Amino acid sequence: MTTPVTKERDLLAQQFDAEVREAEARLKVMQAEAEQRKARQEMDEISGLAATKEQLKRDIAKFRERTAADYSIAKGALQDDVKKFQADITRVHDKYTAWDSARERRFYARLDEAEARLKVWKAKADQKQVHATVKGHDDLARLEEQIALARARAAAVKSEKHSAAAQAAFEDSVRHFDEAYDAATKRYARS
Repeated sequence: MTTPVTKERDLLAQQFDAEVREAEARLKVMQAEAEQRKARQEMDEISGLAATKEQLKRDIAKFRERTAADYSIAKGALQDDVKKFQADITRVHDKYTAWDSARERRFYARLDEAEARLKVWKAKADQKQVHATVKGHDDLARLEEQIALARARAAAVKSEKHSAAAQAAFEDSVRHFDEAYDAATKRYARS
């Protein structure tokens, strides 16, 4: 038969187990981060906390076997031990992940580097845009020039009664006009 004290003891043991498992999960994350950073001192402190965790697990198992007379003293001691363990994990976590002046300097240096690179990349993009604009302007100017030249040569062919020289100059201007028009069409007809 389960007594109210036994039931309370079992529920408290489950609660302590859950609190220790939660703390153990935080401890595993901290250990992985410390290993990644190759932080020897931090790993040593975490190993000490892991030993404390194992002792707490043993204490919780013993707590489940306590008699009603022992129960309230053991309960208070175990509660204190679990709270101290959780506080130690928080202390070690804060100690090694706190925002210190070195991390702050690295952070601002990285921001400065990113801003400098952004300026370089923007300048390169601006250069490309200017180059494309100049090339486009050159294409339009060339087309405008070729249209005027082709009109002049066509008028010359008419006025010179289709002389061979005027006809050759006209054919040459037609070829240049076609090239300029095709280039401008390729660039601007997509828009």
